[in-house]
Amino acid sequence: VALLVAFQIMGWFTPMPVLVMAVRGTAGLLLVSLTGALGGLIFDRILRGPALRTRSYAGIVGVVLALPAASFALTMPQAAAPVAPIDPETYEVRTLAAGLDRPWAIAILPDGRLLVTEKAGHLRAIAPDGAIGAIDLDMLPPIHTGGENGLLDVVPAPDFASSGTLYLTMTYGRDGAVGTRLVRARLVGDALTEVRILFSSAPGSSDSNKGGRLVLLSDGTLVLSIGDGNDTREQAQNPDSALGKLIRVDRNGRVPPDNPFAHRAGVAAAIFSAGHCHAQGLAVDPADGSLLISDHGPRGGDEIGRITPGGNHGWPIATEGIDYSFARVTPFRQVPGYEPPLHIWTPSAAPAGLAIYDGTMFPEWRGALLVPMLRGRSIRILERRGGRITSERSLLAERDERIRDVKVAPDGAILVLTDGQEAELLRLARAEAPKLRSAIVRAGKSSCHARFPFCASPGIGAALPMTQPR
Repeated sequence: VALLVAFQIMGWFTPMPVLVMAVRGTAGLLLVSLTGALGGLIFDRILRGPALRTRSYAGIVGVVLALPAASFALTMPQAAAPVAPIDPETYEVRTLAAGLDRPWAIAILPDGRLLVTEKAGHLRAIAPDGAIGAIDLDMLPPIHTGGENGLLDVVPAPDFASSGTLYLTMTYGRDGAVGTRLVRARLVGDALTEVRILFSSAPGSSDSNKGGRLVLLSDGTLVLSIGDGNDTREQAQNPDSALGKLIRVDRNGRVPPDNPFAHRAGVAAAIFSAGHCHAQGLAVDPADGSLLISDHGPRGGDEIGRITPGGNHGWPIATEGIDYSFARVTPFRQVPGYEPPLHIWTPSAAPAGLAIYDGTMFPEWRGALLVPMLRGRSIRILERRGGRITSERSLLAERDERIRDVKVAPDGAILVLTDGQEAELLRLARAEAPKLRSAIVRAGKSSCHARFPFCASPGIGAALPMTQPR
């Protein structure tokens, strides 16, 4: 028991893969602990006399009890700093659809319909009047569901209005051997047809950390995120593996000739960037065409990054992440040659997507990053200036719900997908004038004057009845 606890404590401090990889599972921890059996027998023979043996065992027990407390004190991440919320009186939220089963992604179609994927293997079509229909997916290849697996992203082609082309991502395989797959299909009526598999990652040994986010670049190529597989996280630095990478292919699944490693021996030609953990957010910046990413860490080290073709973002060699065992994943927060993040969350806030606001309804947010948070239970608004993130505020924090995805609608409203078995699709829009005036009054920002029928008396803080338009 003492050896078992000792190795667990060592795992909290020892950077991977020296020991953490060996004790990541219960079987590995037991096997490593059993290697101390011979040493334990020798130790027992050396001790002579019951009194000495008793004192020695008492000392061992004392160390075993003291070390975990000290270890947790040193390795537990600090509490997250509070994030200023955006006043909920300044926006209105309307439910477009309810009762969704573990939805994952939103897509906006030219005819006003919204597509929502559900991890159980369903694709829902939501009409402008709120009616929810089902898309027939019988032509898709088998989808492996359960846990983090299932039907993931859906992205319409730029010419969807004429071609009906959709791109979808999903997991496939079996328990203990699951990969990530990208397919192309045509939506004809309420069914997918002409399905073609464009890319499949090799099945990993874990059922988690599969990535699955997809984005179309301005040149028409597709970039897909592949997770590190959790138990196989070292593969994020393996140049011949798709795990922990961004993959770039064209619309037929071929490797573009200008991919950074298209002509390099020993490197998978489809790799666009490396060193990612569990990226579930991808967005093209309309300002300069650059690709931005949001990436999960384990208990911390969640990141926003800017992708450089051929760049390496360091996971798991360089990160501020805290492992699930509360150890530091690595002693190196930054290493020369690896791409530094733009923003970091430790402890984890679990960013599940990414959008860049380019609408007109909220001009004050134009150019800001919208990051849906699962553990953070809000949307984070990251404002930028000169390529740097300058501030962070929370949106919808008052609902206290896990947020799975976010998209910007053509009219500038924000579409929000909550997470879970009874999830909702929400539309967030600017509050109408009476609500805004009420908010201003309550904040004490208006002065009392006979010209303004909505003013509040100093020190009272209550709005008078609004009987006239502003």
